Amino acid sequence: MPEAAAARRRRRRRPSPNPLFARWLREWRDEAAGTQAKGVYERALRSLARYPLRLRSGRAAAILKNFGPALCRRLDLRLRQHRAEQGHAPSPPTEERSTETPLAPPTRCPRREYQPLPRSGARALLLTLHKSSEPLPEAELLRQAQPLCDQPLTLAAPKGALGTLLRRDLLQRSGHPPRYSLTPCGQILAQRLAAAASEAPPEEQPPPPSPPPGPEVEFELRPGEFDIVLCADITEANGPVPSLLRGRVPLTLRRLHVGDFLWVARERDPPAGRPPRELVLDVVVERKSGSDLGSSLSDGRYREQKFRLGRCGLRQPVYLLEELEQGETPSLPLTTLRQAAVSTQVVDGFFVKCTGGPQESATYLRVLGEQLQQRYGPQTVGDVFARQLLQLGGVSGGRAAAILRRFPTPASLMAAYSGCPEPRQREALLSTVPCGPLQRNLGPSLSRSLAQLYSTPGPLP
Repeated sequence: MPEAAAARRRRRRRPSPNPLFARWLREWRDEAAGTQAKGVYERALRSLARYPLRLRSGRAAAILKNFGPALCRRLDLRLRQHRAEQGHAPSPPTEERSTETPLAPPTRCPRREYQPLPRSGARALLLTLHKSSEPLPEAELLRQAQPLCDQPLTLAAPKGALGTLLRRDLLQRSGHPPRYSLTPCGQILAQRLAAAASEAPPEEQPPPPSPPPGPEVEFELRPGEFDIVLCADITEANGPVPSLLRGRVPLTLRRLHVGDFLWVARERDPPAGRPPRELVLDVVVERKSGSDLGSSLSDGRYREQKFRLGRCGLRQPVYLLEELEQGETPSLPLTTLRQAAVSTQVVDGFFVKCTGGPQESATYLRVLGEQLQQRYGPQTVGDVFARQLLQLGGVSGGRAAAILRRFPTPASLMAAYSGCPEPRQREALLSTVPCGPLQRNLGPSLSRSLAQLYSTPGPLP
């Protein structure tokens, strides 16, 4: 009797009202084994199992959770194929609408299928994931997709390309840190975009981005002919750092497309009627106060600025990060701000300098400018020649100065060697040069070494 009572209490399992849809979803799930798409079909199967009514079309399944537009279209295509295999005439659109479940949403005009624009961020992401055999982390996905896009790709913000594809059920995100892959709907669209790109004639292909228009002027400023000048962005005109630097370093304000500070080598004595020529040095500085760093991380400007700095062509980008002022409340946790600084240096390859505030930032910029002045600043050919001579064994400062008094440049010394027809004459050319307080001769041994160095064509034996 207890067994009979238990059998009566046992609920009878109701058959699925949509066996065909369930069977096809299981088939597609098994085909997608080992990929992220498998989870999409499993979630759709769970939603379908909880629905008690019959669905007459794939479009009617749109009321269920986890059934996106692409999956509904795929069900409709499979349903029409099944009816054709069974010898049934395809149901006209009006009949399908009339037999839908009462819980289906009201009929709407069909929306235009989503088509990302050429060279857009969404199309670049879809094509990149279509070529990848596995899900990609966010940073790697953006890096691989950037050459296919004309605009800088940013984080998955609500208005970004990643956010658009996630909302349209074309991309799915999984894991921590997140990795991205295509949904079944995204696979269909990405395959169509890749096929269209391969079939497009060469003249219809989008041209590669061209450099900005402008005259290309190549020139060289020789040592001693220019000054090192600090340029600050015009938006920093009333900022604390330029105010602390005025009167202490050569400073000019102008509109900078990247960075807040950079240095130029400005021609010292230009000809009359022509403005001085300038060359941009390889250092550019992006300054961030504590509050500005948090806000730029929140709205995506930080990643865009790093992208532009990395592509500006200057080899030494610097991030100047200032600590929060006393009593200032950060917009983001301090751990997040510190992690951004570490990522900027380790992952992006920028040099990061942390300071305690505007005063330390101004001091750092002043010292950095002095180092650039020492590296690129005024130095004559004679200065370089003197340092070159001092690298030779036996050449002291007094001996180098004596040689420079007679031959101020390497060219003048080499011309004197060319005027000597015999090797012995070249070897003895500098032997009688008076050196030091006692005006002793340089000597034949050192004269022979210098002749071998500056008069031997090609590599030394």
